[in-house]
Amino acid sequence: MDLFSAGRIHLKTRCEECGYKHQEGRVCGVFVPADFLGGRYDEPETPREGYMDDDEEVVEGKDPEIVEKDETEGGLGNLFGGALKAPKTALEEAKEAAAKAKKAAEDKALGKQREVEAANESRLSKLHRKMTTQEKKALRKKRAALGRKAEKLNTPKFVKKIGYVRCNCILGVPNDEPKEWVAVPDIRYVGDLEVKSENRREKAWTKRLCPNETVLNLVNRFLDARTLGTAGMVNREWRDMVEQQPHYFDLKHMEPFANYEAHDGKVESLFVYRDRIYTAGTKVVKVWAKTLDYNGQVVYEEDTGMEKYSLLHTPVRDTAIIPQVIKANQVMYSGASNGAVREWVLAHNIKNIKFSGAMWEHSGWVNDMCPAHATPGTCSMHGVINHVCLLYTASDDRSILVWDTVTRKRLGRIQPPNQTCGTMRKMALSDRHLFVGSSNGIIYVYPFEKTCERPDRHECSLAAGPIRFCLQTQLRHNTDAITALKIGGKHHVMDKLFSGSMDGTIAVFQLEPYGYEFEHVWTIDSHTSSVTSIDMSWSHMYTASDDGCIRIWCLTTYGLQRVLHAGNRVKCLFIDEAHEDEETTNKAVEGTEKQDLTVEKEIPCGYLYCGLTNGYVQKWRIGQWM
Repeated sequence: MDLFSAGRIHLKTRCEECGYKHQEGRVCGVFVPADFLGGRYDEPETPREGYMDDDEEVVEGKDPEIVEKDETEGGLGNLFGGALKAPKTALEEAKEAAAKAKKAAEDKALGKQREVEAANESRLSKLHRKMTTQEKKALRKKRAALGRKAEKLNTPKFVKKIGYVRCNCILGVPNDEPKEWVAVPDIRYVGDLEVKSENRREKAWTKRLCPNETVLNLVNRFLDARTLGTAGMVNREWRDMVEQQPHYFDLKHMEPFANYEAHDGKVESLFVYRDRIYTAGTKVVKVWAKTLDYNGQVVYEEDTGMEKYSLLHTPVRDTAIIPQVIKANQVMYSGASNGAVREWVLAHNIKNIKFSGAMWEHSGWVNDMCPAHATPGTCSMHGVINHVCLLYTASDDRSILVWDTVTRKRLGRIQPPNQTCGTMRKMALSDRHLFVGSSNGIIYVYPFEKTCERPDRHECSLAAGPIRFCLQTQLRHNTDAITALKIGGKHHVMDKLFSGSMDGTIAVFQLEPYGYEFEHVWTIDSHTSSVTSIDMSWSHMYTASDDGCIRIWCLTTYGLQRVLHAGNRVKCLFIDEAHEDEETTNKAVEGTEKQDLTVEKEIPCGYLYCGLTNGYVQKWRIGQWM
């Protein structure tokens, strides 16, 4: 327990009277306003109203005002001597004696009352009121006893002209009292367990805790990679355990493997297929691959040591900007700013990539394209196994079109519920719904099937029954445009909706298997600029932003694991997760006997690809567990 940070032990660092830092018994010396604390720290040359000068003598038992009044009474007799004073009669002397006795009784009663008030007065209220004559005299004696270090300091004339004086407080902070707290002397017990009191300081557990191997082997199951790094600082045993964890190793050794310039302008979109990178630039789509030497080995850059990539082919050249490119069914779809969606067949030989058709019904910029989920078996529409039958395209013309991927015909049109809605920016598909993010910060939810659960009367209430893609509910992120939308979760379970906004926040919604009560469970506010892309591995979420950073989040705790600095604004992300394949095996050197041949597999490794606005493409190693 840290008693100091919890506020239970207060260290004295400032004077309780003047509020400045100075030692007890030494003058503060700070320039303060003339009316600071009622002017109790004025110079002797400039006494304020209600305060006597330091050179003025004090009469015991009387106030200075009473002394001054007594000296001025008597008229001309005090000016020319006692000879002019008229003799007093017996009656006058009796009245004067009675008045003095009454005055003495009142002064005595007033003195007792002041003693009672002073005894009940708190320390702070005593410091912040006017000083009495006795207090001034005691303060002068204390200054004289302390010597030169407690003498009053003069105020320069130029400081007095602006209304400031020197603070001559000597209360200060005592050196022999570093903290204010009262320790509880008795230790309390509940049975055989000792209960730590809030005022007793505990010992550092990090220095004496030495868990056994069983505890060490179980701890790593409940900690993410960043927390493991913090736990490794406890002791040597924990550090050795942490270094053996694969997810901590992947997080620690996450580094760029390639960084090359792909386009003159910004990289709008990219994906990886058969170890080749397809990048969409201003008006072209390029294909990149690793540069190999004559022996088939990867060539590395001489200055940086990164993998070297070379341009293989430019299969797509358009007259408009290509903001989106995706892959589905061994086919590449490219969306253009003029509303055209074109289809390209991906052949094994990239020279044979050819144009197969166009879907041109949008009248605005194609913001996003989203293929439907592949059928687990044979699809009913086309009779193909593991086939993507539908393609959704969102445009600035405030509409979403549903296309047949085989016939390239439009099957449906989804439009916003009213004219006040924004344009359609991003889309995401769950097992049951289509989520559409708009430019006004609203996420629209449409079901795939011809079902409707809305309680109000609308078009689905007619005799014809429910219609397809009927708007069921709306989710509010904020008022800014939705710039990224992704559905996923731990182990690729589609139970969360992640929405990125232009203000840099990421909203997390819980998706339920039934109904439409999608609760907003979390808000991630870490990026300082617009969120441009969200992608996920089986255990972590990667978010890109215009602030030039890629942030990695744990899908269990939503805790930030690491920040990757790309050096420029990040436009798009793509994750190629680790997978084992026959091509990843390395055969032993030939020449040995057949029975001694061994096949060693490389550890599968995933990579993160990001496109930047300066035209560069970066490749980061994320390992097998990140």
